[in-house]
Amino acid sequence: MKFSTKHSLSITAFSAQSTGQKRNSFLLFLFLLFSIAPAFSQGNAKITISGIVTDSAGAALSQVTVAERGTKNAVITGGDGAYSIAVKGESTVLVFSSVGYLNKEIRVGNKTSFTVPLERDTKDLNEVVVVGYGSRRKESLTGAISTVTAKDLDRVHGGSTVSTGLAGKIPGLTFRMPDGRPGASANIQIRNMGTPLYVIDGIQQDAGQFNNLAPNDIESITILKDASAAIYGVRAANGVVVVTTKRGTTGRNNINVDAYSGWQSWTRFPKVLTNSYDYMTYLAEAQINSNGTTNITQAELDKFKQGAAAGDAYRSFDWRKYVLNGPAPQNSVNVNINGGSDKVNYYVSATNLYQNSMLGKEYRFNRSNIQSNITAKLSNRLRFGVNINGRVETRQNPGVPGGDDYFLARLAVLRNTPLERPYANDNPLYLNDLGPHLESNYAFLSEKLSGKFRSDWRVLQSNFNAE
Repeated sequence: MKFSTKHSLSITAFSAQSTGQKRNSFLLFLFLLFSIAPAFSQGNAKITISGIVTDSAGAALSQVTVAERGTKNAVITGGDGAYSIAVKGESTVLVFSSVGYLNKEIRVGNKTSFTVPLERDTKDLNEVVVVGYGSRRKESLTGAISTVTAKDLDRVHGGSTVSTGLAGKIPGLTFRMPDGRPGASANIQIRNMGTPLYVIDGIQQDAGQFNNLAPNDIESITILKDASAAIYGVRAANGVVVVTTKRGTTGRNNINVDAYSGWQSWTRFPKVLTNSYDYMTYLAEAQINSNGTTNITQAELDKFKQGAAAGDAYRSFDWRKYVLNGPAPQNSVNVNINGGSDKVNYYVSATNLYQNSMLGKEYRFNRSNIQSNITAKLSNRLRFGVNINGRVETRQNPGVPGGDDYFLARLAVLRNTPLERPYANDNPLYLNDLGPHLESNYAFLSEKLSGKFRSDWRVLQSNFNAE
């Protein structure tokens, strides 16, 4: 009853107010409303922070995550290291993070632009080495182990296979390539002990599967020597090459495109005689040195010096220029997406590589790779993963019996003389008879005359695992 009485009295008291008092109260209410509104709107307004992220040397860093701490608001720096992010206010803390660098936090305050240098993380992947069926810190190792990471492999594109890109990067490894044909691999030996064992993502594989992985998909390669390879048993007597492919990174979703184009050339190849006068002069000297006399006269040498002006028989032919067609193109394009959360990590990649030959466009190699590594955490005690690796390889060259087409091409440069020509009367419809070394006539090493030899490989491997 007391509550009801007080309530009615308050209403009565309000009703009893004069008209002037009501007007004053209403004006006071409007004044307070408009005073509070700007403050409220300012509290929700966002400010834009921009700037550049660099490394310790001042070079711009791309793919750096700039996040507002405590929120999901984040952006990634571009190729020039620039970023722009809208944040709540001056009390915001920005977190700068990138793989291989130490995280850095900056409070916004009253500034709207920041140039942020990031320091290298000295405890990055270089400090973690894959050993057998696990990994250890480098400082805890006592065995003979060497390793390279993706950063080392990205610096050099020495050829079409993984082994050609490893030469000179790992101590204790020797490399030997039988030839330079497109798609060729180097033979690897650890301390010259013979063919090693290859283990890719925990599965024992052969050298062909190792060489034809896409270099962009490799996270690290570890070489186990001597007793450190004993965990793999008798097959590891010559050492072990352990390969780990890339995985998704938790908290970041990225789309990466990596492409390069270049040319390859033989850096060391014998320089042969390319004109008939030099050839006949040295031949005459050789005959005099061995027999004391020669049937090559000075008058004949003078005609060879005149060349084509003295007649067709005295012309010169440059076999090196005819066989070697200059630098050979090689190009590669890789597209991969990776990322993940606390439940699922993924890495999906596709790569296409094309390589031509110094001997012409009819020698070519093309390879397309796919790599998919997905790991899912099904519960606190169960994790499931699937790794899929596939490739399609195509090798093509003139159809020479015995498969020695690449050897014969090089032999044509070294064996044929400037006096000999590939076609009879220079007519491309008729091959010239070079006598006892007819097989070294490079003119028949073409698809038009010898046909085409093509080899296709299609490989798909999948690995399912549960922990």
